[in-house]
Amino acid sequence: MVDNSERIDKFLRKQMTPEENTIFLNDLKNDAQLRKEAQMTALMIKELQERQAKEDSEIIEDVLKSKKKAKTIRMVRWTLSIAAMFILLFGATTLWNRSSNTEVLFNEYYTPFVYQPDRSGGDETIKKELADLYNKVGTEKNITPIISRLQTIYDGIQSNSDDYADYSYYENDIAWYLALAYIKDNNLDKAKELLIPLIENGNEEAKRLLNEI
Repeated sequence: MVDNSERIDKFLRKQMTPEENTIFLNDLKNDAQLRKEAQMTALMIKELQERQAKEDSEIIEDVLKSKKKAKTIRMVRWTLSIAAMFILLFGATTLWNRSSNTEVLFNEYYTPFVYQPDRSGGDETIKKELADLYNKVGTEKNITPIISRLQTIYDGIQSNSDDYADYSYYENDIAWYLALAYIKDNNLDKAKELLIPLIENGNEEAKRLLNEI
């Protein structure tokens, strides 16, 4: 098994095959530990960049006196190129911190939905579909299709479409789980848009969540 640090180094040195490169980029999206190590590498290199900026003039003077310093310059420039790559791909530590915070929020407020048939009426097919979507918000790594479907349903309710009239009975639940899905997807602005109407309807949990975003 290849160590993450070795994979990161191999990727940066462009020593991966096209297939390995594709797998690595995909793993960055789905492997939180790998992504964290990449972010920490970016942070370390960013610190080197800041330090080098302060010492640049001194290094240049030393280069004139020593060939050894010339090697140092090349190494610093190489690390700066790595930093630029990671900052471009991942937004450095800001993106990582935001991702960590949203993950904590999601785990704190998300609750799996237990489907139970009731005698109050309504379309059981719709209830089952929504229950499945709500639970996939918590279990699926790629929740883009889940968000798309919930957003379509929610938009249909808001536009009073006849096709989504039966879904309107579950509008608040749809808005809640859709907001959580956006939080999991790091789209906090969309989550806020959905939480505000819930708060206006007296949802205290939505109010607490909005205050933490």
